[in-house]
Amino acid sequence: MAKREMKLGRWLGLLGLVGGLWAYPASAAERVTLFVTSEWTDTVGVYRGEVPGLKLIKTIRVGRDPHNLGISPDGRWVVTGDRLAEQVSVIDAKSLDRVQVLKTGKHPHDMNFSPDGKLLFVGHERESFIHVFETATWKRLAPIEVGAAQHDLSLSPDGRELWFTITNRPYRKWEARAGVVDLAAAVRKVAWVFGTGNAHDAIFSPDNRTIWVTNGGFIGHAVPWVNVLDARTRRVLGTIKVGEYPFHSPKRGRDGYHVPLDAKEMWFSDHGTSSVIAMDVATLKPIASVPVGKAPFHIAVTPGGVLFVANHDSHTVTIIDGKARKAIGTLPVAKEPHGLAVLAGE
Repeated sequence: MAKREMKLGRWLGLLGLVGGLWAYPASAAERVTLFVTSEWTDTVGVYRGEVPGLKLIKTIRVGRDPHNLGISPDGRWVVTGDRLAEQVSVIDAKSLDRVQVLKTGKHPHDMNFSPDGKLLFVGHERESFIHVFETATWKRLAPIEVGAAQHDLSLSPDGRELWFTITNRPYRKWEARAGVVDLAAAVRKVAWVFGTGNAHDAIFSPDNRTIWVTNGGFIGHAVPWVNVLDARTRRVLGTIKVGEYPFHSPKRGRDGYHVPLDAKEMWFSDHGTSSVIAMDVATLKPIASVPVGKAPFHIAVTPGGVLFVANHDSHTVTIIDGKARKAIGTLPVAKEPHGLAVLAGE
């Protein structure tokens, strides 16, 4: 394991990545709008104000068991995967009204907008296909058949590749648990990625050169390992330890669009230690840990480097100054928050 980590560290060093803080200073005076799902109340809470003093301004009723959130590149649309309602709710980010309900397959879980905002991709935990919707009309287009139920989705920055993970069945080490679809191909086929372990989420690094795959595929089955892959060749470059039970890191198109391309670190939510952990992208080493609430899931980041962390079992959102690496506030939210997304300057 140590040799693989050293080899991976040297490879990343050749890319000229230098460890450090977020590429911008954190600001506690930013004005933001934060959207947070509540699985218990079937709502999305909308919080607005200057960091860290956000206030609840509206509660939006959606379908049963809203899970992940997605946000369009222009900030116009916020979508929720209402798992037990078999639908996606579309929220107008300006009026804060639910304006569309998109019927999906069983257990819609994760959603990503294309970089140009024209398409919305919806993955399912109980279907073998990924739905595609045209955002101009919200018309459902031909689905992408991938042959297995999916968990989380990630789109490459050029919109050409759609990555997905599989976590809804027991892991067998010879299986591929991540796949890639070439969206530009005439015939969309899945290229399977092996060696990732029990993949949970797949997150592009800030510079988009690597993919970091967390492996806690089942709630209650703690796995500390994260696989780091070359995004171009799809090879596993190495496997590193991140806390005790890492889940998510801020992702463009799902948690917001404020992850800077030149950021030198990635923050991961860790169920095992009830904290978020900052990993240096160049050295692959942990450089900071900030305590948060119980069962932290998704993380969103602002242009000023402020992090918001959804604490599912504490029913709170922790607000963190990314540069100072400390919590600057705790926001009480509706019960069982999971997904969240942030718009800056709203």
